[in-house]
Amino acid sequence: MTSMVSTMALLLIAAVIMILMACGHTFGDGGMLVAALDAQASQENGAAAASSSTVIAASSSDLSFSGRLWHRRTSAGVEEPGPNHWDGRLATVDEQGKLHLTICRNAQGGWSCTEVLLASSLGYGTYTVQVSSPINGLHKNVMLGLFTYADDAQSELSNTHREFDVDVAKWGVASEATNIQYAIQPYQLPGQRLCFTVAGQDSTIHAMTWSPSSVSWTSTSSSSGVVLETWSFGSSPEVGAVPSPGGEVFHINLWLFGASLPEDRTDVEVVIHDFSFTPLKAPGRKLFSHQRYPRHHRPRSSSSP
Repeated sequence: MTSMVSTMALLLIAAVIMILMACGHTFGDGGMLVAALDAQASQENGAAAASSSTVIAASSSDLSFSGRLWHRRTSAGVEEPGPNHWDGRLATVDEQGKLHLTICRNAQGGWSCTEVLLASSLGYGTYTVQVSSPINGLHKNVMLGLFTYADDAQSELSNTHREFDVDVAKWGVASEATNIQYAIQPYQLPGQRLCFTVAGQDSTIHAMTWSPSSVSWTSTSSSSGVVLETWSFGSSPEVGAVPSPGGEVFHINLWLFGASLPEDRTDVEVVIHDFSFTPLKAPGRKLFSHQRYPRHHRPRSSSSP
């Protein structure tokens, strides 16, 4: 406010001097006034630039979606999965709060993919993602991943990265019609995944519940609430028990399987309506009666000495 007032005052003085100079008056300090105006403008422009760069720096690698902070992945070259090039700018949130993930051509003539991941681990609980885009509408070679993943591998675990997946794709793992799989990594082992098909153009909801004893999935229709598929994994001889939380975070990505080009060579976009997480409830405790007993008197119990 002070800066605005001072600028207006200087501009008013400048206007008066210009009028007087037009009438034949001269002012030896006119150059000083111009310098003062330039200095004021430079100061304000510098402050605006600093404010703008601060905003850009804060949002260049992160975005807010469904009330949580997400990191946008960017790579200097190609990286797994794919391998693909990753561009964080391709992940955006619209005015309605929906997340948009895009695969598109890049300046190098190749294709760039998109991934966002939570800033922190959530652990046991139910992870729910509502996908606005039709599952059956994805192009061949394109995969949408909804999964947990820990960067630091634990060699003592069979599932070294604590990775549990909902994968949406038409890569022909079971048949050309298959477009979704639930998976416990490593998925190649027997009983580690379930493949199925979702037809139609409806949006879908995918929920994964992680507990100490199991991981379970349920996919439903957004419009009708009809359950499309459900599956649960407890343990297997090859993998053992379900691992406990340990540094994993939830990821959402859109990428090219085997770095193959989109089937019709056009950009691909998937819209995620929202994400939610419900922590796993702790086992309930037995409630004791509030009945009062006389002082120094305990109710008789078979377990009492």
